[in-house]
Amino acid sequence: MLIAQSGMDKNQVSGIVKDEVSVVPNVYIFLKNHPDFNSLTDSKGAFKLRFPEVLKNDTIIVSHVGYLKVEIPLESLRESSNAINLKNRTIELKEITVRPEENLPVEFLQKVIQNIPNNYPEKRHHMTGLYRKVSTNYEEFTHLVEAQLLVEDIAYNKDVTGAKIKIQNFRASDDFAEIDSTYLLFLRKFRDSQPFTGYNVVPDNPIIQLYENNFIRKNYLESSPLNVKGYSDEFFGSIENPVYQEFIGYEILDKDTIYTIAYGTTDPPIGTSYIKVNSRDFAVIEYQVTRYMDAERELYEQFLMKYKKFGEKYYPEKLVHKVIRFVNRDIGAHQMDIHTVWFDEVKTEKLKRIPFKETLKRDRLLEPNHFKYEQDFWENNAWINSHALDTAIIRSLERYRSLEEQFKSNAKD
Repeated sequence: MLIAQSGMDKNQVSGIVKDEVSVVPNVYIFLKNHPDFNSLTDSKGAFKLRFPEVLKNDTIIVSHVGYLKVEIPLESLRESSNAINLKNRTIELKEITVRPEENLPVEFLQKVIQNIPNNYPEKRHHMTGLYRKVSTNYEEFTHLVEAQLLVEDIAYNKDVTGAKIKIQNFRASDDFAEIDSTYLLFLRKFRDSQPFTGYNVVPDNPIIQLYENNFIRKNYLESSPLNVKGYSDEFFGSIENPVYQEFIGYEILDKDTIYTIAYGTTDPPIGTSYIKVNSRDFAVIEYQVTRYMDAERELYEQFLMKYKKFGEKYYPEKLVHKVIRFVNRDIGAHQMDIHTVWFDEVKTEKLKRIPFKETLKRDRLLEPNHFKYEQDFWENNAWINSHALDTAIIRSLERYRSLEEQFKSNAKD
C-alpha cells in the first residue's frame, strides 16, 4: 500500500555529498527552519530533497556523525548535480571515556532505564498544551488544525489510558487535500477487521495518539523501547539484526552535561534516531525515533519527545509525530501529517479534576464543526503567539481565502 511519489521534481534539489576521500553515505539533510522535510544520502552519496514551493528561501543543513555541519541556502543550489563537501570533526568527550569494551553502551543505557521511576512523574498532574497539525503534499501545505489542551495525567507507572485530555479551544482551516472517501472507508473496514489486542491499541483520536507516543510514559509496557526488557532490542538488536550505537557529542545545559547517543542499523548510525541523556541523573531529555518502511528510506514515521525538569521530575515539553497521511490512493512520503504539542506549566497541587464527560474519547475524530471558534482567545493568548505559524505556511494555506474566514466557516454555529 505504500507507494513512493513520482512527478514531484519541481521543488527539489539533488546532488552528491563527499569528504576528502570518497562519497559519504547516510548523511542526514534537512531544512533548517522546517526539519520535517529531510532526506538521506544513499550508498553512493547521492541525495534528493523535496520541499514545498513556499519554503524555497529556507536553508538546508547537511549533518553526519564525525563531520562538521554544513549550512547552504536553497536559493544558491541548482536543481541537480550539486556537490557538497564535508570536513572531518574531532569529537571530545570530557566526562565519558569511550573504551573498547563492548559493554559501555549497555551500562550507560541500563542506568537510563533503571532511573526512569525516579526521574518522571509519580503522582497526578495537570499540563496546558498547544496542539498543532500541519499537513503537506510536498508541493504545498494543505491543512491546519490547532487546539489548546488541558492534560490530566497520573503516575508514569500507571496505564496511560488513565490520562484525560480536554480541548479548551479549537480551530481548523479548509482541507485542500484530494480526499478519497471511498478509500478511507476501505481503510476503516480493514482496520476493524483486524483482531482486537487490548485497550492499548492505537486510538483514532490524533491528539490522544500523539500523547501516547511518549515512550517514557508507556515504559511500563514490555513492548516499549524504554522498558527494562524492551530497550535491549531497541538499542542493541540481535546477532541476526544488530543495532549500532555511537556517542556523538555533548553539550552543557544549566551546568549539566548532556550526552547524545545515535543508534541504528547502519555502522556508524546515521543520526535520525538518537537519545539525549543528562549524565547527572541519567534522565532522558530528548529522544527521536525514525522507523523506515522501505529500503530506500523514503517512507518513514518519526517520533520526537523532549522533556524539561519541573521540581524534581521531568515532564514532556514537546511531542512530535510525523506520519504518512492516508487520505487517498496516492500514498507516499509527499503526503504527511506533522502533529506537534508544546506543553506549558505543570501543576501538581490543588488540581480540579477534569470531568469524564469533558474528555476526548479515543475513537473520536476531530470534526471542525463540533467546536466553536473563539477569535479573541487566539488573538490575545501569549502562549499561542510564542509558537506562531511560519509565514510561508500561512501564505500557502491562504491561497484561496484568509485563514480567519476559514476558521469561522469551519466552526460550530
